[in-house]
Amino acid sequence: MSGTAENASANLDDEILYLRRKRHGNVELITGLNLTAMMDVMTILLVYLIKVYADAPESITLNDNLRPPTSSAPDNIVPSVSVMITKTGILVEQKLALTVENGQIVTEDPKNRYQPLSQALSARVEIIKAVEMRGGSPFDGNLMIIADEATPYDLVSNVLYQAGKVGFTSYRLVVRRGGPGTGG
Repeated sequence: MSGTAENASANLDDEILYLRRKRHGNVELITGLNLTAMMDVMTILLVYLIKVYADAPESITLNDNLRPPTSSAPDNIVPSVSVMITKTGILVEQKLALTVENGQIVTEDPKNRYQPLSQALSARVEIIKAVEMRGGSPFDGNLMIIADEATPYDLVSNVLYQAGKVGFTSYRLVVRRGGPGTGG
């Protein structure tokens, strides 16, 4: 069919629809987009993208402040909330929660030195639970600790203690590939 024949056919269809609406007393023509249908499509896309990105393993950028220890363990990163313990700070999902200097927390209130970390982890748990209520992945209590190889043990154990208080029940320590027998 040629372009003019298609236009004539489209105009005829429009006229038929107009006459049907006129017969039923509704002469208003629908022009533009149907907002409800568009919102449904956008919601489906949003849920799909959240699901895809929530299940994607993280890429971790190594630098002078963050060098995890080496290991010969196989790769099996499970998606979870990440806590990075660098030489200069503790980050929850890439956002600074505490400042670290010489392996110690820098704070003005020594009694509540880990409170900002606890609040950041609690906020992350609340976000995950809110997504779960809307059909997302359930909160599984998994925590991924990415620590510099020179991080003091007591700092790591205190971070794990704070995470346990807000509901994280299991953790994984991230290491670099390159231990004995890996060739790297």
